[in-house]
Amino acid sequence: MDRASYLKQLRGKLRRLPAHELDAALAYYEEYFEEAGEENEHQVISQLGSPSHVASQILADFALKDLETSSAKSTKKNMSAIWLIILAILSAPLSLPLLATAIALIFSFGAVIISLIFAIVATVMSIFVGGVVAIISGFLILTEHWPTALLFMGVGLIVTGLGVLLFPVVARVIKKTVVVSVETLGRLFHKMTKKRKKGDF
Repeated sequence: MDRASYLKQLRGKLRRLPAHELDAALAYYEEYFEEAGEENEHQVISQLGSPSHVASQILADFALKDLETSSAKSTKKNMSAIWLIILAILSAPLSLPLLATAIALIFSFGAVIISLIFAIVATVMSIFVGGVVAIISGFLILTEHWPTALLFMGVGLIVTGLGVLLFPVVARVIKKTVVVSVETLGRLFHKMTKKRKKGDF
């Protein structure tokens, strides 16, 4: 493999990056080849590793950097970062057992995070719905026994208010959970690729 085909493969594997990031990454490696000189192309390729390996590192680093530097960590941006890291792990030239372990870990980790988010959302929704049901029940028995009706409506208003107040807190918890998930996946990826590098030498 020569420099041109190496960079062409690298470009293909980095196509999911934003255009300016893709151009910056390719410019860096083009300069790296130029500084080494044409006679040292094969040595540089050997030092860098395969285009898949380099691309997976770039994708993971970009996802983590983008997450850290973004002041408004939107859910969409967090999910994009997760997908980039998953893509980096899956595109890394790992051995079959290590790749199978990585896939199993990703799915297990994803299942735990989704279950946690679902449980939190379900709890808050049940609090809110319980409050609304209590208010409606109070109105329904207002003509039969007004003290009990007032008690139901009062409790319903308190519980509904609690549910409404919990929504922003839950949103922050979910965002933080996604951010921590991205960082954990990134660390996992770097750990796996470092182990592979040590095994190669």
